[in-house]
Amino acid sequence: MEKRKEKLGFVMMFVFIVMNFVMSMSGTLFNGILDRIAITMQIDVAMTGYLTSLYAYGAIGAPLLLLVFRKWSRSLMLKGTLLCNMLFGVLSIVATSFPLLLLARFMLGLFGTAYGVLATTSIAALSPPERVGKNLSLLIAGGAASLMVGVPLCRILIHAYSWQSIYLFLILLMAGGFLYFAFCLPEIGQEKEALHLHQELQMVKVHDVWMVLLCSLITFIGYEAFYTYLTPYIVAFFPALEPAMSLILVMIGACSFLGNLLGGVACDRMGYRQALWVSSLLEIVISIVIFLTTAHLYLNLFFIFLWMFNGWFIGLQLNTGINIVTNRQSNLLVSINGSVIQFAQALGASLASMIISGAGIAFNILLPIITSVMVAGLMCYRPKKSRYIN
Repeated sequence: MEKRKEKLGFVMMFVFIVMNFVMSMSGTLFNGILDRIAITMQIDVAMTGYLTSLYAYGAIGAPLLLLVFRKWSRSLMLKGTLLCNMLFGVLSIVATSFPLLLLARFMLGLFGTAYGVLATTSIAALSPPERVGKNLSLLIAGGAASLMVGVPLCRILIHAYSWQSIYLFLILLMAGGFLYFAFCLPEIGQEKEALHLHQELQMVKVHDVWMVLLCSLITFIGYEAFYTYLTPYIVAFFPALEPAMSLILVMIGACSFLGNLLGGVACDRMGYRQALWVSSLLEIVISIVIFLTTAHLYLNLFFIFLWMFNGWFIGLQLNTGINIVTNRQSNLLVSINGSVIQFAQALGASLASMIISGAGIAFNILLPIITSVMVAGLMCYRPKKSRYIN
């Protein structure tokens, strides 16, 4: 059989975007309906946060999974991880106990994150050089759409359908994507030059590299602590808004999208360090105002929107920063930074659960205040000689 030419057409790009939407939905499915899940499963709302944190803990192992199967073709690994997502998705639906559901979520985090890395590198490999950036931005749009449309839609559908039914629909979409990739995705080889593992790990010793990794860890602990329980927080303090939660989640998604977009503009003009420092200071102020205005509905809600905008603004600086400080020479460190973020999110959600159980959901916002103070302080320190990778 003649080898298929590696080419990224409109249909294939569309399938990649839809699959990215589905995978993002798989990871964030429960975020907007934690209060409903707690009622359905008859567990405390703090416990439902583990559905998110276990997914994040599983995602930490994605670089190791890709390292183990690094000799496989990228297309084969892509189809394999997508198939595993389908299988563990079915397990989560038929799970008869909460611990089994948590196990399924852990494995979904592992294979879902691995798929995301492979989809990104596949798009880059199949795109002509002059369209790599544009095609990757289109791929990421699938994930943004899940936050702006998918999560709020789940909030609406949960009144008529069980979360299992919603997830089954996602699995059917995965199956359609798998069949398309099985017949239409060309073989995509690995990079021509193998990674020098020891050399890349040596980069961690560079000041600017470990500073970005440390800031990613600290920042996303605080971000996820508040974001994971954002819906229960709003419903708890403003129960009259519960019927409008779907619209509120759409607005939250829009704020996140705008924060990411403007974060890129600020990074180009100010540099990631200065943009990160300024936005971390702003995060402190916004979080304090949120803590002090729980009795004022519209004021509190406005600053929640602003908090989400600023949170994604900060995230863009960290994701761009790790590429800048390595001069885009290390795929491994970019992957490690992603795992650090996933670990931080899992830890933040776990800490938030303990805060809710011990002090109440209102005190969740104190953790982002602490982490933002730490990051702002770290950004004030810099050696006389900035040690970027040459």
